[in-house]
Order: sequence, then structure tokens, then C-alpha cells
Amino acid sequence: MIYLYGLVEPRGAEIAVVLKDAEGLQGPLQHAEIAGWTLVYSDHDDQEILPKRRLLLAHTKVLERLLTIGTTLPARFGLVARDLGQVAVLIQSVRDTIAAEFDKIRDAVELGVRVSFPRDAALATTLQQDPRLQTEHANLQNSGAQAHFAIAEFGGRLADQMERRRGQAQRQLMDALRPHARNCVLRKPEDDTEVLRAEFLIDQNIQDIFEQKIADAAADLDFAPGEEPMIQIIGPVPMYNFVSLNLTFDLDQVA
Repeated sequence: MIYLYGLVEPRGAEIAVVLKDAEGLQGPLQHAEIAGWTLVYSDHDDQEILPKRRLLLAHTKVLERLLTIGTTLPARFGLVARDLGQVAVLIQSVRDTIAAEFDKIRDAVELGVRVSFPRDAALATTLQQDPRLQTEHANLQNSGAQAHFAIAEFGGRLADQMERRRGQAQRQLMDALRPHARNCVLRKPEDDTEVLRAEFLIDQNIQDIFEQKIADAAADLDFAPGEEPMIQIIGPVPMYNFVSLNLTFDLDQVA
């Protein structure tokens, strides 16, 4: 059995160099040319591969290493096949589809972008920008325990207004960043002060420019004036979000 990491567009001796002495999940990394691409794999003992953090990180690190030498079409975690011959048959059968996937991501990188602001500042700005909420908040300051339900209702209205403002900030950021990206995937925010959680596919030669665009666009927001935006840029990472063929289901059927 063999464990699959992905297909890489060949880069000659660079592949052998980057894989030299590198360990996969269950042994040294190996490679073989198939249909004009290079398959990266390692031996597998046919035991179940559990999604443990250590193993997930090992899989990701192999893909990150491959990204340094060429365009990489990733295999999902835990994908195995009987032998190289079995993989070769599958790859040949979907060669045109694989070629199209490589065309989509060639000379590109995937970046994860997270932008958020301090909660206290965002809440204060939300109150300042809504006179009705300001008045209601002031009236509740001197209320006793009997105002429990009124306080809860106020909290709901404040949260709704925060979410509206967060949505506006998200749209403003996306309007600024989308023209510079080949593609993007917008994610649900983890809280109401995270104004952007998204993955972007961009040309690799504009990564520095794109990161500066993120900083500039975030600084222009009025979500929490006077506060520095908290920006997290993740990557380049394996391009799971922008390829529809990850060498998965067909291999499962024949493996």
C-alpha cells in the first residue's frame, strides 16, 4: 500500500532535492512520474490512519514543502492506494480534468485572511453611531433588577447593530481585495468583531502587494476608529479551497 500526498508539476532535480531525507506519515517520501506530473507518496502499512494532530501536521508539512518547488494538487489527508499502477490508471483516466485544475492554480498561492477589532472599542463605536441605542443605554444605567428583560432586549438590539456594522465592514474589505485575487472563499466569522474570515487565491508575484492592500483596507474601516485592526495572514497553504479535484473519491472507489 502507498499513502498519497499530491501531484506536483515536475521541476527536474528540484523534486529529488526537496524530498531528500524528508519523512512522511510512515516513512521517507518517494516520487514517481505519472502522465507528465510527479506523484509524491510514501509506503503505508494498511492500518487505519486516524485524524490525529501529529499526523495532520505531518501531511500538511509535506504539502507545504512541495509548494516551494512547484504547483501542487493536494490529496486529502488519509488517502491511500494499493500501488503506483492503480494510481496511474486513475490519473490517466482523468488527465484532462487534472490538467484544468493545474491551470487554475499555476503561479498562484492561497492565503487565509482574518481581520478583527477589539470588542470594547467596536461596542463603543456602535453605541456612538446610534442615538437611539445611546439613549436606551443611558436610561438602563440607573435601572434596578426589575429591568432584567429590558437589559436583555437592549443587548439583542446592540448585537444586531454590531452585526450590521460587521457586515458593512466585510463588504468594504471584500470590495477592496476581490479585484486583486483570482478567486476567494468567504467564511462565517467566529464572532461579531471578526470583520473578515476568507481564503484568497492570488498571483504569487503580488503576495507582498496583496498583504499591503489588506492592511490599507482594514485601516480605512470605521468599525472601531482609533484601534489597530488585528490582521492574521495564513499561508501560503495547500490549495484545498480552490481545486475541485483532490485525488479523492475516485481513488477511494478503486483503492
